[in-house]
Amino acid sequence: MITAKFGGTAITPANLHFVKDILTPFHNRVVVSAVGKEYAQDVKTTDLLYRYYVTGDEGVWRAIADKYARLAAVNCIPINAEETLDEAHSRARSRDTSYCMSLGEELSAKFVAKYLNATYVEADEIVRFNGSKLSFNATVSLMKRAFKGVELAVTGGYYGMGKYGRQTFSRGGSDVTGALCAVASGSSLYENWTDAYGVQTANPALIAGVRTIPTMSYDEMYRLSVGGAEVLHPDAVSPVERSGIPIRIGNFFNPDGASTLISNCPSRNELLSVTEKLADGKFVTTVLHAMPLSKITQIFSRFFCDNRFRFDCFGKSFSADRVEVYSFEADGSRALLVTDASVIRSLYGYFVS
Repeated sequence: MITAKFGGTAITPANLHFVKDILTPFHNRVVVSAVGKEYAQDVKTTDLLYRYYVTGDEGVWRAIADKYARLAAVNCIPINAEETLDEAHSRARSRDTSYCMSLGEELSAKFVAKYLNATYVEADEIVRFNGSKLSFNATVSLMKRAFKGVELAVTGGYYGMGKYGRQTFSRGGSDVTGALCAVASGSSLYENWTDAYGVQTANPALIAGVRTIPTMSYDEMYRLSVGGAEVLHPDAVSPVERSGIPIRIGNFFNPDGASTLISNCPSRNELLSVTEKLADGKFVTTVLHAMPLSKITQIFSRFFCDNRFRFDCFGKSFSADRVEVYSFEADGSRALLVTDASVIRSLYGYFVS
């Protein structure tokens, strides 16, 4: 059996049909995110829910409700959308921030379950937190009980139940819920459907001509996620790794297109990824690779020289005419560069030239 998780871009009025097109009789668990962006300037549902909780602006709630009303209308979902949304509205600001922000996933799961004629499983009845941490054993036990005898179940990701009420994972936590569902249901594969072609060597929104990594190991995927790649939540890796369940990350727009399979088999690519994230006002660029240390240092030496960096030796601070380099370190699998400005576009070219 297969567990499939769909990101927010798939849960939009124009794209929801891709979910039904992808599912087969072998799929038995579906995890969904809140309705995603429909265009570049759109605001994610979870961000709108946070704004609504803080401000109480009813115009913000109407924007949220409109997303789900159109999701139902465009896809002919047999649900009383107005009644469902009014009921959620009555709860939205009655509790805490986490509760309000989780309503996007809850609503998505209810609407998608009706769309697929599947069983809706409430996430806070099957996901347990112990303090700030997931209670893995309790969660898997509850999931097994809830899924027993259910042919196709749909649940919302991102949240569960803690000691004092509904609690959320960090953003992107629907990936974790999907991994837990795969473990609990004994799935042979965990599919994670996004709007990108698997794990790519860099963010295609920043850099043109990036490549998809066909295969990579769980450890490589974890290190890439921690390094700033927004492909898979890092906490989604270990549950399926322990159970030996491979992860396939693919593009729901083109299910037969390039994708990445994550298992115990490491990648054969020399370059795995170049990612960048902002931390404490500094740009942290991480290069994951499978190159000899001598080769990675040669590439960085050329990069520093060509860009007018003053390059002394590894592990020290550097300065440049245009970019301040706070630190640089490299080993046989990773290089880490910390600067005061973004360098990912220029650096990436040195690895593919």
